[in-house]
Amino acid sequence: MSMRPLSLALLLIAPALLQAAAPTLHEALVAVREDRAGDAGVARALQGLAKAHGTPLYVYDQAHIRGQVKALKAAFAPRFQRLRLLYALKANTNPAIVGLLRSEGLGAEVVSLGEIEGALRSGHAGPEIMFTSSSKSPAELRRAVALGAVLNVDSMDELGQVQAEALRQKKEARISFRVNPGVDPHTIHQINTGIAESKFGLHLQDGIAFRAYEKAKAMPGIRVEGVHCHIGSQITETEGYALTARKMMGFVKELKDRLGLRLAFVDLGGGLGIPYKDGQEVMSPEDLARTLEPIWKEGVAAAGYEPTLWLEPGRFFVGGAGFLLARVNTVKQTPVKTFVNVDAGFNTLMRPILYQAYHRVRVLGRSADPVTVDIAGDVCETGDILAEARTLPRASAGDLLTILDTGAYGFSMASEYNSRPMPAEVLVDGDTARVIRRRGSFGDVFRNTAR
Repeated sequence: MSMRPLSLALLLIAPALLQAAAPTLHEALVAVREDRAGDAGVARALQGLAKAHGTPLYVYDQAHIRGQVKALKAAFAPRFQRLRLLYALKANTNPAIVGLLRSEGLGAEVVSLGEIEGALRSGHAGPEIMFTSSSKSPAELRRAVALGAVLNVDSMDELGQVQAEALRQKKEARISFRVNPGVDPHTIHQINTGIAESKFGLHLQDGIAFRAYEKAKAMPGIRVEGVHCHIGSQITETEGYALTARKMMGFVKELKDRLGLRLAFVDLGGGLGIPYKDGQEVMSPEDLARTLEPIWKEGVAAAGYEPTLWLEPGRFFVGGAGFLLARVNTVKQTPVKTFVNVDAGFNTLMRPILYQAYHRVRVLGRSADPVTVDIAGDVCETGDILAEARTLPRASAGDLLTILDTGAYGFSMASEYNSRPMPAEVLVDGDTARVIRRRGSFGDVFRNTAR
């Protein structure tokens, strides 16, 4: 008789126990990152997202973004008395993401008029914005000067145009110059921006950058506020930063000694890399801060004053927070390969075809029968391969795949090629998912067209 009440009690509490064991959406995303996508509870959580919002679907983990900001601040704030962090919007321009980073105290680094407007819509004021582009249009210059943004000037031609616009508006344009330090940080060629042959910046070499500051100092309508450099993206070692910082701090001293210029800030750019492979070792914020601290302090002592250190990461904050959910349409075996065909392609995620970039892939709810496959997209191009020669659990039509580390340069590079509407985006906070961009429609694809 004593066993019956016990069995009944277990039956009554079992649903509650199962509910308690179910992972939240945030926990499910963490599990996917930790290669536990085969877990049934993890799969159910993310399958629920796909059912509610469709695929392909960009999913962002808010906790991860906040954690990255916390890590960078914890590494740099104790070491640098004057510090200003900005977010490079080109990594992910969704206003909800930009607003989230603004709530963490970050300014905005932008590269276009659209990004200026995006920063404003996310709550930024003009003076919180730095506008960096090597090819600014008259409309962009006009808007940036009017807002009081810092214009990061890239050429002497541009300097003259900035002055003309400032005088026309009867304003004083706030400027820095983007300096090319001639440093190779050993990253992907297409995102290696500090080498001598790069299109970006005024070279320190042959005194070119110095003469720009000399001229700008004497120009009405121009207020010189700082100096900027950016040596590349997805940098995983400290060596390039160290060499750049030494050059930049030497230049700060030269401007003070020869021109009497005291800069408000020195911007060392962004570019902090993230791990794209399981077990990949990359430079941590602590590694970078520890490397830069003695170089900065030595430079400050030599210059006789301390500017504010500006940093402007993008990928570091949002890259690892992003997950792209895609549905398996078909599995195709050929005499050469097995293709897993999904409902996303390079129109959805450009990085693999553009940079030959590697992204981890997980099959949700599967853990057995590993096979080597190519993950093929739905774009009508031979090169539309999202992941090549990956050993993954065997997938079938209707299964879901998750492509990791797509929070940076994922949606922001996406297009409507092949007349496919843009994917939706959702932001996960704990166990809730908020739609931060609705899925595109065919009306969107054919907007502004004429018959």
